[in-house]
Amino acid sequence: MAILKIPENLILLESLRTEIKLKNEEIEMLREEIESQKEKNEMQRDLAEKQKDEISAQKKALTDSIRYASRIQSALQPESKSLSKIFSDYFILNKPKDIVSGDFYWISIKEDKTVVAVADSTGHGVPGAFMSLLGMKILEETVHNIGITQPDKILDNLRDHIIKSMRQTGQDGEIHDGLDIALISIDMANYSLQYAGAWHPLLIIRNNNIIEIKGDGMPLGYQMRTNKPFTNHDLQIKPGDSIYLFTDGYMDQFGWRSGKKFYMHNFRELLLSIQDVPMKAQKILLENNLKNWMGDLEQVDDIMVIGLQI
Repeated sequence: MAILKIPENLILLESLRTEIKLKNEEIEMLREEIESQKEKNEMQRDLAEKQKDEISAQKKALTDSIRYASRIQSALQPESKSLSKIFSDYFILNKPKDIVSGDFYWISIKEDKTVVAVADSTGHGVPGAFMSLLGMKILEETVHNIGITQPDKILDNLRDHIIKSMRQTGQDGEIHDGLDIALISIDMANYSLQYAGAWHPLLIIRNNNIIEIKGDGMPLGYQMRTNKPFTNHDLQIKPGDSIYLFTDGYMDQFGWRSGKKFYMHNFRELLLSIQDVPMKAQKILLENNLKNWMGDLEQVDDIMVIGLQI
């Protein structure tokens, strides 16, 4: 019986066909895996886009709420034009770090006294804004309802109410927020001024000379050894005097060239250098100087400066 011999080329061809079939199956499996991974990637991309849209919507809603809160905060501050009834010229420089500010000013005309305060709440942004609203509310109660117009007594009462409102007892873990403030009470009929401060000083420029009165080194809030009364300073003022109340934001701003803070001595020299222009122009010069000093650097804190011309 003869044995049929299969040509070698046919065996090779069949082997190639089998290998090609296996490769095609492998390619098909890879294609299916790629398609599956593509679908997963598309799902993840769609999910990421959805999450991005949700985050954007939440951010917009939050920003809109904070902007509305800023309008409420501004509405609660006294109208700045009331200063024009008392002072020959004035400016208010107010630059929040965020949309809302922990810095605020407060004005009250009570009988023959004009009370002006500039305060710096602990922190900035939303927490600082809440603290500023509390401070304005207590000032309103202290001056308008109780009738206290002497600065040291106002600060004593303000501190007591903040400690009580914030339930501060000195225990670990409790909120230690408070206020730093410079507050004056002016009797224009007698050209007398009283001042008290919690950390923040008062500057008066007269005939190109600076008079600086420092505040007490204690905040309006609970702190060890803060049970002593605030100090009241009595001064005589003269027509032409320039009075400045401010928070520490301007001095604490870093400069893009030096990398250092602006500091108080530069602030005093800057105020002296702009005494030959009206208050409204001084505000513009202060803003321009701040812009040039900062460059592209981020604003580090809320900034507020008030200038008053007697």
